[in-house]
Amino acid sequence: MEALWLTLQESGYGSFIRNSVFFYPAANVLHVLGVMSFFGLVATMDLALLGAGQTPARQVITRLRPFAVAVLVLIIASGSVLFVAEAVAIAANPAFQLKVVLILLALANVVGNELVLRTRGDGSRLARLTAGVSLAAWLGVAALGRLIAYV
Repeated sequence: MEALWLTLQESGYGSFIRNSVFFYPAANVLHVLGVMSFFGLVATMDLALLGAGQTPARQVITRLRPFAVAVLVLIIASGSVLFVAEAVAIAANPAFQLKVVLILLALANVVGNELVLRTRGDGSRLARLTAGVSLAAWLGVAALGRLIAYV
C-alpha cells in the first residue's frame, strides 16, 4: 500500500496541494468546520434518542440526517485533500489508522441504529445504546483527527 500512497502523494495533484498557498489551508478550515458541524448534528440526533428534548427522536433524525450526510461528504472531500498532501506519513500514523477504524465502527453503528429504529423503535434500550456508541465514536474520530499532527 505504501507504493500507492507514495504515487498519490507525488502526483501532480499532491504536488499542487502541497505547494498551494490557498488550497491546503482552505481544505483544512473546511474539514475542521465540517467536523464541528457534523458532530453537532450527530450529537443532536443522538441526544434525542437518549431522551433529551421534546421532539420525538425519529422526527429529529428525519430532519437532520440529510444535513449530516451532506456535511459528511464535505468532510470526506476535504479530508482527502489533506491526506493526499502527505499520504505516506499520514497512512503510517497510528492516530490516523485508529481514526479510520473508528470511522468504520461509527458508520456500522449508523446502519445498526437504523435497523434498531425500524424494528424496535426510538425508545428502546438498543436505540439508546447505539446513540451512546455514536457519540463516543464520533467524538473519538474528531479527537484522533487532531492527534494526527502530534503523533
